[in-house]
Amino acid sequence: MSNKEEWNRILQIVGTEEYAADTDFEKHCVKGFNTTRTLFYIVILFGAFYLIQEGRIIPRNQLVYLAITIAMPLGIFVYMKQKAKLHRELNRYAFRECYPDKGLSRYMSFVPTAIKKQMIWSITQYNFGYILFRLGKIDKATECLKLMQDSSETANNMLMAEHLKQLIALYYHDFDTVINCASEGAMLYSKASHTPWNNKISYDLQMYGAYAGSCKNNDYFQAYSALATPQERPLDEVARQYYLYLAAKAQSDYENAEKFRRYVMENAGTTWYGNAVREDFVPQRKPDNYPGYILNIEKLNNPSKVDRSRLKYALIGVLIVMLFYLVPRLF
Repeated sequence: MSNKEEWNRILQIVGTEEYAADTDFEKHCVKGFNTTRTLFYIVILFGAFYLIQEGRIIPRNQLVYLAITIAMPLGIFVYMKQKAKLHRELNRYAFRECYPDKGLSRYMSFVPTAIKKQMIWSITQYNFGYILFRLGKIDKATECLKLMQDSSETANNMLMAEHLKQLIALYYHDFDTVINCASEGAMLYSKASHTPWNNKISYDLQMYGAYAGSCKNNDYFQAYSALATPQERPLDEVARQYYLYLAAKAQSDYENAEKFRRYVMENAGTTWYGNAVREDFVPQRKPDNYPGYILNIEKLNNPSKVDRSRLKYALIGVLIVMLFYLVPRLF
């Protein structure tokens, strides 16, 4: 399936009427990154070709050689710095702050600029599902999770799918599924790359797995213990306080319940947690395709090492290097 077709599948879930693209973010951040990336590719490709051709096509020149040896590491530094800035700003409201509506608008502006380039769709599906979940669009988040059934082949991607699945299960108080996600997540984490985000996902899976186990056994004091550690990200802390509020209510601890409720009310931003602590909150009903993702045991036991969508770009890179090496030797 082409990138455009994959993007259209997500657009059908999200809709375009309510969440317009963030044009200011696109102008000041996305375009800046795209320009930097283009210049980076030019510098790296020309520099690599100049060095590999060994003077057969372009005569060796000490000044050009010096310029290239300076420009290549400098280009890498500038590119990585611009990429880090884009990543930070793109994910600030989606994964850190309590304004997922802004996060969704930024993703709506970024993805169309990237679909002609490298896209890892399992990650994109997870990102949109995560944002939609935080907005309270649980049915749409479940639709994004459903897309991950076929696209997730590596341990990293399956771990993200388990995370989104657990979040949705927590919303429905489906404690058995929450616990199962924690168990499957532990097996996947042992096979996944231990990146900072994967480390966080693994921690969250086990924390909420312990919380669900306590709630299932009506041991709400133990549920307090499972969520005892404050979270660094404001979005995660609001979620933690919300589930502490539910535990306090369940054991008629009205003083703590009010404390947790007040914190959520004051800090929830545009997430669904603010509405959830108000009176007469009615959660969405489980969609027909719930839970939307079933971990494939064969993939769990033997996950792919590389996402298939990356292979095409790896092969293109190998082909370019081979051409750089072979073409000068034909002259």
